[in-house]
Amino acid sequence: MRRTIATLILTCLWSITFSQTSFPKGYFQAPLGIPLYLAGNFGELRSNHFHSGIDIKTQGKEGFKVYASADGHVSRVKISPWGYGKVIYIDHPNGYTTVYAHLQKFKGAIADEIKKYQHEKESWEIDWYPPDTLLKVKKGDVIAISGNTGGSGGPHLHYEIRETESEYPVNPLLFGFDIKDNIKPEIRSITFTPLDDTSYINNKQQVQRFLVTGSDGNYQLKAGTEIQAYGQIGIGIETIDKLNGYGNRNGIYTIELIKDEKTIFKSEMTKFNFDHSRALNSLIDYSYYLREHVRFQRSFIEPNNPLEIYREQENNGIIHFKKGSQFNFKYVVNDSYSNSSSISFKATGNIDKKNLPAVIKQKYDTLFSYADSNFFDRQTLQVRIPKDALYKDLPFNYFEADTLQGAITPTYFVHNDYTPLHKPITISIKVGRLSEYLRSKATIVHFDSNKKYYSRGGTWRNNFISATTKAFGGFAVMIDTIAPTIVPLNIIPDRHMATYNEIEFKIGDNLSGIKSYRGSIDGKWVIMEYEAKKSKVFYTIEDLSKGNHEFTLELTDGVGNKTVRSIPFTY
Repeated sequence: MRRTIATLILTCLWSITFSQTSFPKGYFQAPLGIPLYLAGNFGELRSNHFHSGIDIKTQGKEGFKVYASADGHVSRVKISPWGYGKVIYIDHPNGYTTVYAHLQKFKGAIADEIKKYQHEKESWEIDWYPPDTLLKVKKGDVIAISGNTGGSGGPHLHYEIRETESEYPVNPLLFGFDIKDNIKPEIRSITFTPLDDTSYINNKQQVQRFLVTGSDGNYQLKAGTEIQAYGQIGIGIETIDKLNGYGNRNGIYTIELIKDEKTIFKSEMTKFNFDHSRALNSLIDYSYYLREHVRFQRSFIEPNNPLEIYREQENNGIIHFKKGSQFNFKYVVNDSYSNSSSISFKATGNIDKKNLPAVIKQKYDTLFSYADSNFFDRQTLQVRIPKDALYKDLPFNYFEADTLQGAITPTYFVHNDYTPLHKPITISIKVGRLSEYLRSKATIVHFDSNKKYYSRGGTWRNNFISATTKAFGGFAVMIDTIAPTIVPLNIIPDRHMATYNEIEFKIGDNLSGIKSYRGSIDGKWVIMEYEAKKSKVFYTIEDLSKGNHEFTLELTDGVGNKTVRSIPFTY
């Protein structure tokens, strides 16, 4: 298990350069005018990514003024029912960009120009890069109102500081904001991982997790814990941080593993590359997390892990235990405010060969290399895995199962979803003879280990339909001929709507998902917002003349099925 020499050199140079960087404290003002309490911090471990900013609590409600942190210009505005929802990016002359996400609405000239752009594009969803001279802002200008849009799980402001040129997000807690934190990180467990089929932990070939006791920065393994290891071993730690005022589980700034008084691994969450963020699934034990719902951070580096958070390492953090060896270890973990916790433990090299469990040789169809592109071909299934999609070589398995209800092909299990992917792979499934109409309604469906399924769409080439996916699992082809549903929530035929602020609809689709929607009044396009987490679209009534009108909503799913609903009303 080794990274390339070039990767190691680049990581070391990046580490040296960035360690010399000083951060402008006092340059940026807080984006809210209320005390800063955090629901999430920078580098926190999330699903398939690192958290790229801080989540500032807004007292469980929306409606707080959001201020520009410094002079600059609005460089990007994005509006989406997913992700960041409504978000503003401001470039500043000191080389940083601030980001304000999950906004309820925009204010002032920013709001006016956004609405103008939406009407030009006839789309509520936009990703707009205004000219540098169009929307200048001063430090302290009100740019928006805090909200809960996009993928937000509750009202808050997501706030980021990025390097403008590289677009790398940087830890905002290093910029001197008035955030109270004197709480030391918590250490919850230590893990040992055997890294090949000749390595053991306490005579077992599975990850072993050892619980700890302690508090206030001082931790130790539970009394009576004994660790015996043999072969190539990796160590990991389960640790979280908390900040004053709230009990949210936040991320750690630095993790250092010391072996016999020498650092063999150190990570630091100062900044990261968005293109690498998915490699969080290599930093943690992804399979263990899916099975046990515990995220521990590995202090060893898989060969194709591209993360640039590693500051020091020896032998990629891998430790070789032989019989009779004994090592003393110490973990030191720190948060962004230098609150520190540690745990010391030892492990001995030993194996009881007389009582080893029976070795079950892993069977697999083929071995895929992380360093090359890979192609798997069966008569009715093709799998294309690009170079660098894997974090290490993969003993690949495949099998075919019965046809599920509603599917027109068998279910093809392409490895399993306990192995993470860094890049999308392509699944191609051969389908029997279909009419052109049914081909247009076909979609590849992905089944995960929880038996949930997701439509991945598909494009046709000859008799194969292909789609990309970022996860292994089960795949089949289904036909979607059912149009999306539209349910009016507050409008009925001929209702007088003058006392209403909005016109609202519940929308849904059975399989391929909502692809597009269009609202119009008397044939003229109007701005309709899509709140995906509530399966709701709505139009905020404005500039509407008195009299009779007709509201029309058109809804199209992922394979082109369309529903149109027109309702007359008065105003």
